[in-house]
Amino acid sequence: MGNRRRRKKRSHRIYALIVLLLGAAIIAAVLFLLFYVQKIEVKGNNYVTEKEIIEAVQDDELSVNALYILGKYALGRGKTLPSLERMKVGLKAPWIVKVEVKEKPIVGYIQNKELYDYFDKEGLVVLESTELIDGVPYIEGIGVGEVKLYGHLKSKNSKLFEQILETSREITKHELKPDRIVCEEDVICLYIGRIRVCLGKNVSSVQIAQIQPILEKIGDKEGTLHLENYSEVQGTITFEEGPLPQEADAGEGQDGLNGSQGADAGEPQDDAGGAQEAAAGEGQDGLNGSQETGIGVQEEKQE
Repeated sequence: MGNRRRRKKRSHRIYALIVLLLGAAIIAAVLFLLFYVQKIEVKGNNYVTEKEIIEAVQDDELSVNALYILGKYALGRGKTLPSLERMKVGLKAPWIVKVEVKEKPIVGYIQNKELYDYFDKEGLVVLESTELIDGVPYIEGIGVGEVKLYGHLKSKNSKLFEQILETSREITKHELKPDRIVCEEDVICLYIGRIRVCLGKNVSSVQIAQIQPILEKIGDKEGTLHLENYSEVQGTITFEEGPLPQEADAGEGQDGLNGSQGADAGEPQDDAGGAQEAAAGEGQDGLNGSQETGIGVQEEKQE
C-alpha cells in the first residue's frame, strides 16, 4: 500500500511539472508572438533619419521583442545617438514600438570638401550632409582640425572658437538667423542680409540682445553695425552706412574696431569708437537706439 501511494505521489509531481513546463512554454510563445516587433514609429526627428533611430533601437538580436526593447531602455541600457538630447521608448501596441526623440539644435556649419558639417552648441558634429539646411549660419574665417561625425570641432585658436560657439548659442536663444558668422582677424562679425554686425573679440548676450531692435530701426539700409565696445554699463552703438566688404576681403584690412570701410571713405580712423562718435553729429536720421536699453545709435554715412 505504501509503495503504491509513493508511486502515485511521484507520478502526480511529474505530471504537475510537465504541466507547468508546458504552460510556461505556451506563455513564452504567446509573449514572443504577441510582442514580436512589426513596426517602430519615430516622432520628433528632423535631421536624424528614421533609419538611424530604428537601427539604434534594434542594435542586438533580441531587439525583435517589444518587451525586451522596453526593458533595456527602462534600465538605461538602450543605445542612443549622440545627436539626440532625449529619446523616449514606449509601446503603442504589443507589436508596435513608439520612439519619441528630441534632437540637439544645430547652431552652425562648416564646409568640409563636398560635405557640410553641422554642429551643436558644444561644437559636436551632429550631421554630415551634401545638402544645405535653411536658416543655419555658415562659419568661416577660423581653421579647425580633423572633422568627423559625432566628434568635437577643435581649433588652434581655442579661445576664439569658444567665442564663436557662444555667439551661436546666443543667436539661437534670441532667434536671430544670420547668413554667416565670420572671424575677421579675431573680430567676430555676423552677416544678416545687407547688414554686417561687428561684435569684437568677446561676445556677450547683452550685445546680441540689441541686434534685432536696431535692425528694425535700420530698415532696408546697407552697412555695418558696430557693437564692439557696447556693454551693459557703457559703450556706443554706431551704424556706418555703406557697401559691405567683399567676401574676398573678409579678414583683410580689419584692425580691431577699425573697419576697411572707414579708410575707403577717405576718413582716417585711429579709434573706431572715437572717430565714429566724433562724426556722429553729421547725418543723424533719428535712430534712437535699442528699445531694450535706450542707448543712442549714431549713424554715419560714407562719403
